[in-house]
Amino acid sequence: MYKVVIVDDDRIIRKGLSSVIPWTEHGFELVGVAGDGEQGLEIIEATEPHIVISDIQMPFMDGLEMTKAIREFNPKIKVILLTGYEDFKYAHEAIRLRAYDYLLKPVETSELLDKLKQATADFDFQRRTENHLNESQHYIQQQFLKKLRLNKVTDEEIYKELSLVGIEHSGSPITALYVKMDQTDFGPQSNLETMKEHMMDHCKSMLNLFNMDGCVLNDESNHFTMFLFGSNQLVDNFIHFISNVTSELLSTIKETFNTTITVTRGRVYDELSGLSCSYQEAVKAMEFRHLIGINQAFSIDDIESSDCNEVVAQLAIEEDLFQYISLGLPEKVTELLDLTKERLTNNKASLQEVTLLAIRIISLIFHESSKIAKTWDYSRFENAESKVVNMQTIDEIFLEIKIIAVDLSEFLKRINTNQKHSLVDKAIDFIREHYHVANLNLQTVSEEVHVSSAYLSNLFKVEKGFNFGDFLLETRMKRAMELFQQTDLKTYEVAEKIGYSNPQYFSSSFKKYTGYSPIEFKKLK
Repeated sequence: MYKVVIVDDDRIIRKGLSSVIPWTEHGFELVGVAGDGEQGLEIIEATEPHIVISDIQMPFMDGLEMTKAIREFNPKIKVILLTGYEDFKYAHEAIRLRAYDYLLKPVETSELLDKLKQATADFDFQRRTENHLNESQHYIQQQFLKKLRLNKVTDEEIYKELSLVGIEHSGSPITALYVKMDQTDFGPQSNLETMKEHMMDHCKSMLNLFNMDGCVLNDESNHFTMFLFGSNQLVDNFIHFISNVTSELLSTIKETFNTTITVTRGRVYDELSGLSCSYQEAVKAMEFRHLIGINQAFSIDDIESSDCNEVVAQLAIEEDLFQYISLGLPEKVTELLDLTKERLTNNKASLQEVTLLAIRIISLIFHESSKIAKTWDYSRFENAESKVVNMQTIDEIFLEIKIIAVDLSEFLKRINTNQKHSLVDKAIDFIREHYHVANLNLQTVSEEVHVSSAYLSNLFKVEKGFNFGDFLLETRMKRAMELFQQTDLKTYEVAEKIGYSNPQYFSSSFKKYTGYSPIEFKKLK
């Protein structure tokens, strides 16, 4: 049923329209009748009708003034204006106020019904369009999150995708929250999607209430995601603020919807490029909900830093484990894990304690692999944490850890064997192509060849017998000598072409390398 309100100062017209038209028969419900604009506006605000039929000339507040007020209250309400005066200025004003239509009195019942049906047809079209847009938006959001989860989005694509889903990035730090509805069956009164929509709207309202920059995105099934931006806050302040927001969310969701949610958070990052990692970590943290419990808020750091008990806490095997993995020593990895399992067995560690330790190790393996082995295919082990949670023996759990850790270690062993001698050559090629870049340094080159700066520096000395700085200096000086011999460029021009922004520093370096100042060297031509 579409709700209709009639506003007219002529009692006879009000009564006629109210009684003559068979409202229900045509799919309408007459929810109010008023004799002037002020009274009409009160009824409209109370009943929120779909259509308002109003005279223009009325005391206290005329139809045009009321139409303007309606537009501010709810622009979706369609206003059909009536007048007995065939005066263009009223029609012009009605158009300006975006009234739905303008009819002259006396109005035929059939004519008015036709207008009402046209208005409802427009309502139906708008509703279908909005539903389609909402469904499209939800689909776009879900596809974007799927790409984030699979790590298939570059930094540039993240900016573009965020724009497509209507997200304005408002500064770092940033983090992702992953929300799971603890209940999925809400009875015949409300389905899962409708309830999720209400909860997402509630979360948006909470962000506004806390004046926090962020957005809420529709995720798969009974999940949705929140991205929060710190607007250049200090990280500690940002985390504290998030804690307050999530606590309030847990409380108000339970109070408002008589159900609960679980909220997990990924790590906080300084750059937007960290959004993918934070989201994946928040998703991973949700897999530990079985251990933490529902109606809780916790982060991936809470899971990884959980103190199982004194025995487990004292093990602290991560540092040695990652050293063996990164060096490509699978035998050492196996030996360390076997020793750890033996110590846990001898100390009679509980299954829960072992499970939490395993989750911590596996999660850290995945996290660290993104730094030391970006091309390692970890997708084969994506459900490892969930599998571990359901395992019942320490042998099963440590076998799972061993499979993952050894696989990564052997992967890095192959890379170290195949690429050790080519890394320096790649670095040298990069230096020869980019020596003219003013801020070229060891860190820049090491990032290009995907190793740490300390590791690359050591390779230079071991494989080539000289260090990075000496090679860069030699490359630049040789090119400077060529330019002085082959061209008439001035000293500051040569300095700029080989990556020196300070001509005086270049002149000093050139003399130390050649024994001549630039001016003296030019005279040798």
